[in-house]
Parts: sequence; C-alpha cells; structure tokens
Amino acid sequence: MLRGDRAISILAGAVLVASALIPAGNFPDLIPCPFKMLTGWPYPGCGLTHAFCDISHGNLAQSWVDNPFGFFFYALAMVLLVWPLLERRIPRLNFALARSRVAYWAPPVLAVLMWVFGVFRIVRL
Repeated sequence: MLRGDRAISILAGAVLVASALIPAGNFPDLIPCPFKMLTGWPYPGCGLTHAFCDISHGNLAQSWVDNPFGFFFYALAMVLLVWPLLERRIPRLNFALARSRVAYWAPPVLAVLMWVFGVFRIVRL
C-alpha cells in the first residue's frame, strides 16, 4: 500500500500529465457542474480544469480568463508532485511546515478568496 504523501504525489502527477495531454479547447464537458445546473450560476471552481490544461499548454492569458485560481492550484500540484523527494532530501521539512503559519492559514485564506471570486463572478453576470 502506498503512503499518503506518495499517493497524493502520484495523483498530482496524473493530473499534471492529463492536463498536458488534453488541450483545454478539446476538453469534453463530460460531467456537468451540479451547482451550475441547479442555479444557472458558475461555481467558484468552474474553469479550473480548463485553466490547468491551458497552463500546461502555455496559454497563460486564457488560463487567467478561465479561472485565475488555476495558477495557485497548478503550483500546489507541482509542489505535491515533488513533495516525497523534498521530504527525503530535507528531513526536517515536514516539521518546519507543520509549525509554519503559512501552512496553517494558506488553505482557508485561499478557499475564502476563491469563494469571494465566485460571488464576484456571479454578481458580474
């Protein structure tokens, strides 16, 4: 069985590879967003898949249009991809990260900012 950090690393790698193989313009809308189906409004995370694909293909301006938070999550996926290697090279990294205020506050702040963006996007419509 894989350790949790390695499984997350493999998942992040799979997402990055998939985004590199599929151009955003060709990405099928296989699973419609339930939030958008019920309300007619875009979910704060709408466009993240297209943003990932655009970043992988170098279409940074289009990625920003799709969802500006794609850059944050793409960077996070890259960090998660190399995390097991970093952890092996720098053994105290997990301890330092666990005590870091950034690691504690970044996820909720990012989530709130993404929801504010989503509300802004709905109001703008």
